[in-house]
Amino acid sequence: MPYQPPPGTQVVAHRGNSGPLPENTRLAIESAIEAGVDMVEVDIRVTGDGVPVLMHSAAVDNTTSGAGLVEDLMWDEIQAFDAGSWRGEQFAGERVLSLNEVLELCLGRMALNLDAKTPAAVTPVAAATIEAGVTDDIVITGCGVECVQNVTSISASITTLFNPDELLEGIEPAEAGDVIRHSVEVAKEIGAVGINVHHELVDADLIARANEVGIGVWAYTIDDESRFAELMDMGATSLTTNWPTRMLEVVRERSR
Repeated sequence: MPYQPPPGTQVVAHRGNSGPLPENTRLAIESAIEAGVDMVEVDIRVTGDGVPVLMHSAAVDNTTSGAGLVEDLMWDEIQAFDAGSWRGEQFAGERVLSLNEVLELCLGRMALNLDAKTPAAVTPVAAATIEAGVTDDIVITGCGVECVQNVTSISASITTLFNPDELLEGIEPAEAGDVIRHSVEVAKEIGAVGINVHHELVDADLIARANEVGIGVWAYTIDDESRFAELMDMGATSLTTNWPTRMLEVVRERSR
């Protein structure tokens, strides 16, 4: 069964509660769960020995004590790196998580948005979710047309979001709105449940068109409370933020 968002606009924690905490770590994910978000988004890359791990950048240098490309490093090497100290010594000892560890951590507790950062990550991500039996609580994003089709060929039970970046290549900014509105038809045609788009490209016309087609609009990454409220009022399906505790306050205030 495809993932079913909760009623209203769902709040997604970008790389966990990554505003105040080291991204993509157990600490950030646990904090987001405790805050009461609807979903946690994490980034997935694959190590040299084929292990899907949480890492946004191609190189580990930015967010760990190690150096080198994820795809060139082995899992046992990456496990030894400190993934917290770059944000502050109080976070020393946090480490890089594997996808299997995250699935185990969130199983029955939290839905996950798995952002496949490379084509090589798509099949391992899909396979891991099937093996864990958590496809109802998963969406895979970071997907162009080929990625969505690859996931669907592996299992029709896995929910995908279409990222229209490939449609925007070479497009003038003035034409971007028309292209994004067209992307909802593309998403529908290839079997994605929604489009995953930068919040600056989302407006009421896009959401209205998506509603007509039966496609959700998932917007990222919104850290301004007023913009968050604006997108809620427009009826966006899902809003991703680095500061979920702040945005949950916006949700609670507007529900009173």
